[in-house]
Amino acid sequence: MKKMIKVISLFIAFITIISNLSCKKVWSSGVDGNSPESELMEQLPGSEIGETGWIKFLEGNDTITYVTVRAADNQVWLQQNLGSYQVATDLNDTIAYGDLYQWGRWKDGHQSRNPTNLQAGMPYTNPSELPTSYSNPFFYNASPNTWWGSGVISDQWLAESVDAVNATNGCDPCRKLGNGWRLPYNTEWNRLVNAESIANIEQAFLSNLKLVAGGHINGVNGTFFRVDTRGYYWSSSASSEGRALATHFWENSVLPSNTDIRGNGFSVRCIKASDISENPVPGVVIAHTPAYKRIYIGSPSIIKLVNGDLIASNDFFGPNSEARPNGQSFTRIYRSTDQGNSWSTVTDLSGQFMSGLFLHQNALYIMGVSGGYGNGNHVVIRKSLDNGNSWSSPTANNSGRLLGGKYHTAPTPVIEHAGRVWRTMEDAYGPSNVFAKQYRAFMMSAPIDSDLLDSLNWTVSNPMAYDTTYLHGYFWGWLEGNAVVSPSGKMLNILRVHTFSQNREQAAFVEVSDDGTTSTFNASTGFVDMPGSMKKFTIRYDATSGRYWTLANYVPSEYYNIRPLDKIRNTLALCSSADLKNWSVDSTIIHHPDIDLHGYQYVDWQFDGNDIVAVSRTSHDDGVGGAANHHDANYLTFHRITNFRETR
Repeated sequence: MKKMIKVISLFIAFITIISNLSCKKVWSSGVDGNSPESELMEQLPGSEIGETGWIKFLEGNDTITYVTVRAADNQVWLQQNLGSYQVATDLNDTIAYGDLYQWGRWKDGHQSRNPTNLQAGMPYTNPSELPTSYSNPFFYNASPNTWWGSGVISDQWLAESVDAVNATNGCDPCRKLGNGWRLPYNTEWNRLVNAESIANIEQAFLSNLKLVAGGHINGVNGTFFRVDTRGYYWSSSASSEGRALATHFWENSVLPSNTDIRGNGFSVRCIKASDISENPVPGVVIAHTPAYKRIYIGSPSIIKLVNGDLIASNDFFGPNSEARPNGQSFTRIYRSTDQGNSWSTVTDLSGQFMSGLFLHQNALYIMGVSGGYGNGNHVVIRKSLDNGNSWSSPTANNSGRLLGGKYHTAPTPVIEHAGRVWRTMEDAYGPSNVFAKQYRAFMMSAPIDSDLLDSLNWTVSNPMAYDTTYLHGYFWGWLEGNAVVSPSGKMLNILRVHTFSQNREQAAFVEVSDDGTTSTFNASTGFVDMPGSMKKFTIRYDATSGRYWTLANYVPSEYYNIRPLDKIRNTLALCSSADLKNWSVDSTIIHHPDIDLHGYQYVDWQFDGNDIVAVSRTSHDDGVGGAANHHDANYLTFHRITNFRETR
């Protein structure tokens, strides 16, 4: 009798009523994850790279078993293609090739490697139109009318069930594995390729994932292509114009983030979603945009209002046109009424980019440029008299359009000194079109009691261009300067210096005349060693401590000689100096050991009594693929450094 009860218990644990077209979990949600029965369904790999596990589930009357592996990226993947019968024993193991899916479709019959299951023409245009039978063919058709050929970059392949499918989201076939399994994002494929050091299809097979040369089906003409020579693997990340992102493994190369028509039939390899609680986002999240949307967060800025509210801002960049509605860059304004513990969106400012917030005579301003790097990015300033709810519009030279042309900047300090308001800027009329070399640094200033929206009130210094002789030829340009008053009372433009050094960072000190008309630079004395100065930084002076302070992407020595230091942003440190020339690293605020996918950068900050309040353009894990890289951030985060003077 006891034996019969045990058999019935195991039977109930495994039985689930699903159809072959389902992409839902394939075991009962009523099974306790800690019970012996659930252990029969999935055994996770161990913690060591290369350790394997398995997952079992019922499909119809068949028990399906897949081998899983912990790869070099420390994530758990299937070690075989979806629809395959075994882990590959060699590069051309046909039993391990598995199914070929069109992007956005589920297991509805089209995915089988059956040359007779192909149909010319395109009766359906997106996942919501597909019938829910299991006998659907693989549809092929000439471009641009291939499968889901009208798709856009915001489309998804993430739906957990057929019932959840709509015109912009297809059913993820990996979901049938249950318990966190899904298609990998493009960012996850990229980090896997890097972590496993894969450079071609042979190395792909030798990797922990045992990837194979299964080829693909052409979505235009329905022919099988490159079977036995190349592997093609979908991500869940869309691209524009009816395309999506995939990784190609060729004979002598790897094509990451390749843009392919969604009608192609590619292999699918599943990943188990990591738990973000294992590596929580530092600080308070103000905004989040997942990397798969290909919209990234830029230009963080923060200010504290007279009424105690905190106002923050950021803009957006990236290939997704949603970063530029109607072709216009924009900045988003946020508010916190509880000292930064929670935030709400206030408004969007179209035609505002690379901009910083500041207070002047109790009014709130934002100053930057009007657009991206092309023509028309004028210098613009706006004013708010109601704490950021509404703003002036820079439509004319007397209403905030200060300089017309091509300009560049970042959220850098606006300060008052000698009866004037000072702010740095760069134009893009340098001797080269190469990044950093194209920028000429200058200072803008206006009388302290003047109308800051009127361009006639602003004085502009002479621009300082890139010079091939600086730093013995290693100088590559300067940008994103800080208006800072020196200990002797001189106005300085302290600039980020771009080189390719892997072990030294320097800032440039440009002197500005008292009337704001003339900038000068002494190349023999003007370069100063400063932690984090190959990335954007903000310097502010604190009269209480008598020191200058900055939050910078200091690079610890263990990261030297890996890559140019401007590409290492995984450490945020509080640094200070009494004279601007000798800097100390006083405390580490945030650090992550990874330099590829983590960055805490472009930090803007303000003094708040004994504290510092700051906002960061943050690249960090988010449970949906993480950041695209260290530079293209997926978070805007808020941070408070309490009793900052005591950190020394």
